[in-house]
Amino acid sequence: MKNAFLINETVLFEPDARRVCSRTHYPERAVIMHGPVSECLLQLLEHNDQLLTQRYLFATVWEKQGAVVTTNALYQTIASIRKALKTAGLADNVIITVPKAGFKSIAQLRTGTVDELMERNKTVPLPVLPDISTEEPKHVATPAASRVWTSRIAYWLAGGLFLLSCSVLILTLRQGESVFARYQPIGKSAGCEVYSSWHDKEKSHSILAALSQRFPLPCKSGDVAYLTLNHSQQGISVIICDRIPVNSAARCQSIFYRQPYDENE
Repeated sequence: MKNAFLINETVLFEPDARRVCSRTHYPERAVIMHGPVSECLLQLLEHNDQLLTQRYLFATVWEKQGAVVTTNALYQTIASIRKALKTAGLADNVIITVPKAGFKSIAQLRTGTVDELMERNKTVPLPVLPDISTEEPKHVATPAASRVWTSRIAYWLAGGLFLLSCSVLILTLRQGESVFARYQPIGKSAGCEVYSSWHDKEKSHSILAALSQRFPLPCKSGDVAYLTLNHSQQGISVIICDRIPVNSAARCQSIFYRQPYDENE
């Protein structure tokens, strides 16, 4: 028997009979094609996954028979191929148009006799996939990723605690209380009087000097600055006010310097 093509394990194409048919309804629902339509499909399938130019199809389908046709006739032939395959039961469009180049078949093909292709045990087996339904996903954090997340968390935590301390300060001022009553004066910097929450006055003074050298405090004469250490932060918060904040009339600004320190150094 003559060779045939099995397209996408679904449709049989018999070039000599010029027909396509669904394998499950063979041959009762076969679709008969005209000669040029069948020959054009044969050329595309024989050169599967290869680009066939319009010039090539004109020569092999029509001109060898002594016929000359227009480009419009070629496009109508391609449309007839697609319609015949769809009618035969092929859901996928396996004949694609490559703009300004030609046409290509992208089908999954098997060739052989009709009897061979009709045998159910000749179908292409599906790949066996591993059963992963009972496996738990494993997430392995790389050292670089861990460092990035740790750094981000530290920044967010420091920022949140700093905002919380500012909120406590505002509430305290509204209640007429002085949250800085236990702060110790440690000297002046850039014209403003500086107070510190640290118990070690000498240490506070040395840190202020180092801080002022790298990041001068934006003070002006008459301002008051309060340095605050929070053990849950790795840095120094500074609140600068235009007067001693004994009531809500004081205008203050806050600055946070994220820099590691050790109070016991």
